[in-house]
Formats: sequence, C-alpha cells, structure tokens
Amino acid sequence: MQEAGYFYLYSLGCPKNLVDSEWLGSRLREAGWRPTDVLKKADVVIINTCSFIEPAVRESIDSILELHRAAPDARLVVTGCLPLRYGKKLRDLLPEVSTFLLSRQMEWLDHTSVERVLAGIGWVVHQQRPSYEATQLCRIISTPFYSAYVKIADGCNRRCAFCTLPAIRGRYRSRPLNDIVHEVKDLVDQGVKEIVLVAQDTVGYGMDLGERITLATLLEQLGSLEGITWIKILYLYPDIRRINRALIETMKRHKTICPILDVPIQHASPRVLELMRRPGIDAIRRILSRLREVPGIRFRTTVMVGFPGESREDFERLCAFIEEGWFYSLGVFPYSDEEGTRAYDFPDKVPEDEKQRRVETLMEIQQRVSFGKHREMIGNILPVLVEGLHEETDLLLRGRTDFQFPEIDGCVMINKGTAEVGQIVPVRITDSGPYDLVGEVVNS
Repeated sequence: MQEAGYFYLYSLGCPKNLVDSEWLGSRLREAGWRPTDVLKKADVVIINTCSFIEPAVRESIDSILELHRAAPDARLVVTGCLPLRYGKKLRDLLPEVSTFLLSRQMEWLDHTSVERVLAGIGWVVHQQRPSYEATQLCRIISTPFYSAYVKIADGCNRRCAFCTLPAIRGRYRSRPLNDIVHEVKDLVDQGVKEIVLVAQDTVGYGMDLGERITLATLLEQLGSLEGITWIKILYLYPDIRRINRALIETMKRHKTICPILDVPIQHASPRVLELMRRPGIDAIRRILSRLREVPGIRFRTTVMVGFPGESREDFERLCAFIEEGWFYSLGVFPYSDEEGTRAYDFPDKVPEDEKQRRVETLMEIQQRVSFGKHREMIGNILPVLVEGLHEETDLLLRGRTDFQFPEIDGCVMINKGTAEVGQIVPVRITDSGPYDLVGEVVNS
C-alpha cells in the first residue's frame, strides 16, 4: 500500500448517503489516511453522489467537475448512487475521475477494497458482506457532536412507480441488530444526544432477518440503552401490517423514542396512489389513527405533485387531506420523469409550470396548518436541544424540540436565557410563526 496522505470527502444527497460517507472516511482513517477540510491539501478527493432524480444527477456531475477544477492534481474518486445507477457509461463521460467505487454499503468495505480505491484503479466493485465483527469501527461523524444519523438498512423491496432506488440500491438488506446497537452505544458514549434512524424504508427493518426481528425489536433494545436521550425515525413507509400493535406499544413504553414520525404518504387521491403503487388513502388514515395512541405523537410527511395523469380533482383531494391537519410539517416535491421507472412511460404528463403552482398551493395550505399548530403551543414548556447561535443574529440561540428533525424542519429561536451547545433545556414557548417557534429558557 502506498504511503498515506490526506483525503477530502464531499457528500451529496440524503442522510443515508451522509452515513455512507462517514463510514468510508473511517475506513480511510483506519488505513492511515488523514481527513482534511482544505481541498487543495488533499491527495485524494472522494465524492459520494446522489442520482435519485435528474436534478440530483446534474448536481452530482457539476460537483465532480467543480472539485476537479479546484484540485486538478488530486486523484478523484466517485462513489454513491451515480455509478450504481449508470455504471461504466460514466467512464467516457467523466474522464477526470480516477476511480469509481461501486459499493452499496460502505461500513462493509474491506481493507483490500480501500487500498484499491486509494491506488486509483478505474473500477472497484465491492459486494462482500462480512461478519458482524468486521464492522466494529467507530465512523467519522460529520454532523454536530450532539446528533448523528444511524442507517439501519439499505436497499428497497417496494416497487413505487416513480422511484429509481430499488434499481440503484438493490434489494432490502437489514444491518444485524447487534451491529446497530453497538454503534448507537458508541455514539452515546461519545456524547451524542440525538439518534436519527434512517433507511430507504425503516419500517421494513428485519424483513430479511426472520419473523422475530422487526423495527419494534430494534427500538426495544435501543430504547433501553443507558444514557440515550432522543431516538427519531425517518422514512417510515405506511405499511399497515408492520405499523402494528408491537410497534405502538414499544413507542409508548420508551420515552426516549421521540413523539414524531416521518410517514411519507406521497398522495391522497385513491386513483393516483394506485397508479403510484402506494398504499391507499384508507390504509393511510387507519395507520395515522392507530399511531395517535402514542401520547403527544406528531407526523411529518412528503407528497408528490404532478404525477402523470394527476387531474385537478386528484390534486384537490390531496389539498383537502392536508387541510385536515394530520401533519406537523410537510415536504412537497414535483414529480420527476426518471427513465427506467414505470411512470416514465405513463401518458398525460403534467406541465412543469403547473407542477410548480401545485407545489406552492400545497405549501401555502401547510403553512396555515403549521401556524395553527404552533399557536397552540404558546405557553407550553418544551425540551429543546440547543444548537448554537442563530445564523441570522448573535442575539438569539437556535435549537430544536423532540418533534423537529435536523435540517428538514423548523427550529426554536431562544430570545431569553443561556445554555451550552448540545444541552437539552426546558423552553417556554412565547411566540410562533409557520415554521419556527420562539421561547425562553426556564430556569430550574
């Protein structure tokens, strides 16, 4: 193996990609390489890409070219979804790249694969799934010290008509339960207060590990760990069979499991949901009603507008459902036509300008819903994880409650009182807007 130098790691896309980047950084550090934040100092530049939709593909390619221009003498390594989706087509398109690393799970990279990556060999394919002991390595955490994402599975067995992920990431593969528990213990020992569980489909956890292993089984073990403070769950596919009594009772039993769930429904029109190959609206209503048994539970969701054939009536059904006020927060995305998906060949495409109008209409509806929910919180005392000074002024602290996810939800602006970064403090809510809350630290 060559003499170790410096590596610069650049991650694009979702939190799942970020976790992969952190594992890859750990493998490089284990091999003797040193991370650097100074691009021109790097001997190797590694880009973890996203290619879920066409705008992400463009961003990935633009980033590759930009980083090469900024560090032309460094070896350029590209990994993540872009090479997994397009394979060796990229060789001619991106001659600037020294190595394409094709690996669906970075925590299982072995020493030989890392050496080949660093040596700049054109294509490195890693598919081996080693034993639990091989993954016993603390990864580099790039998020703030008090918060970390933990990936519990990779791949997806769902066959949504609009989605490229099963083709890119392969079939569903749960991480061993003991592996996840060990990692979370390490993170808690390092001072992490907030653990956010991620996967393409978190509720599917354990489907490939036997009937006795489920998301509820995992949460039972994590919820019982000494020192853990907050556990949050992203990407809970609305599967009525797996969002069951065991999961609800586990959430009720462990106060460390935060009363917020991300349940991406995608739409509310029965016709569109059927075309999307998603659970129907009646099932979604039953799931949300069932989960309301958890004290204080709140929901966030994502929906898609402009799916091929979405009529005005279909869109109005979606608007009416959002107006019912099920969701604390909402992400709205315009449909993206992706080659290789079922929906790519569907007729009756919705024009781009109409998609954008529908995005804006839904966001206006959700702003009213969220503003009303926030006004109801005025006077309440909530636990807030302090993140530091607000980015717009040094006169405010910024934090998040136990029902706000990092990066995608609003925040709590603290205009009175002091607290250390990473500390969870009681805050009395005194004012609110459609996205953020305002409050003051309550002295004990």
